[in-house]
Amino acid sequence: MLVLGVDAGGTSSRAALFTVDGAPVGRGHAPGANPVTLGMDQACAHLTAAVQEAGSTSLPHVSAVVLGLAGNPGACRELAARVLRPLLPQGPPVRVVGDTVTAFAAGTAAPSGTVLISGTGAIAAKITDHEQTATADGYGWLLGDEGSGFWLGHAAARTTIHTLATGTTTGPLATARPPSAPTSGDGRLVALVVRQLLPEGVGEDPVAQLAAAVHARPPLALAELAPLVSQAAEAGDPVAQALVAEAAARLASTAAQVHEPGLPIVLAGGVLTSEGPVRRAVHDLLPVAVTARDAADGAAWLAARELLPDADAQALHAAFTKHPDRLAHRTSRAALP
Repeated sequence: MLVLGVDAGGTSSRAALFTVDGAPVGRGHAPGANPVTLGMDQACAHLTAAVQEAGSTSLPHVSAVVLGLAGNPGACRELAARVLRPLLPQGPPVRVVGDTVTAFAAGTAAPSGTVLISGTGAIAAKITDHEQTATADGYGWLLGDEGSGFWLGHAAARTTIHTLATGTTTGPLATARPPSAPTSGDGRLVALVVRQLLPEGVGEDPVAQLAAAVHARPPLALAELAPLVSQAAEAGDPVAQALVAEAAARLASTAAQVHEPGLPIVLAGGVLTSEGPVRRAVHDLLPVAVTARDAADGAAWLAARELLPDADAQALHAAFTKHPDRLAHRTSRAALP
């Protein structure tokens, strides 16, 4: 018997095919499949590609499926039906859950606890018996997602433009700075942001150039600056270090809103599964937290639970989630990648 796990958001879709006892059979990867942000047709095409790549010739042998999808629940159910009906005509049991549920399962075999996700967006969810029962944040980049990749990138861009406008930086960007103006320390973060947003160099008005470069891109593209905050923090930039500490504090506060003491906390999403200062800072604030692996693997384990006695499923969790090169990548309730 085979089981299929799928995890899909705005940026990527991943499918994992396993035997029911946790032996990997195939994997598939495709662009995002959030029907709200991408449209139903494109989401279907991407999700279909990921599932087929995982093992199209093996799909007739699949006995259970779990899909963790980000976005509107009704749209997610429609997406699952449109993709899986033609691919799995034999109709195995299919369960559609929120991506918070699969992310939690990718970190622990416990049925209940908290998952804290920081990718482009950020959300914390209370999980009870493998169901999402409460959330905090996940409001999208306009209203929340505090401590997310977007939050970090937005803070980096704001810091940079204010520093260029009123402060001093090292090298060719140096300008006169009033004593009361904010500073970027030794300027590492500012230099990194300018280099990424203005790769052809700066002219006479770097402030106007930077503003134009930011507004010319989609708002969520600011999340691409988040790694620069980590890079500058590791190099000792005090402003970047302060942003890391603030992001970690906001994420820990979000988790605290839904967490029950004594239950596990799982960290998921690219910001929290990538080695770096944000992950370390959150771990310092939440020392009991564990890091999720690939949420598609967690989804496959949840599918196996549909076929196995509970004790057997618990014992097999490590077999499904042991792959060290497959870390979780996730999102917010507002359908962000």
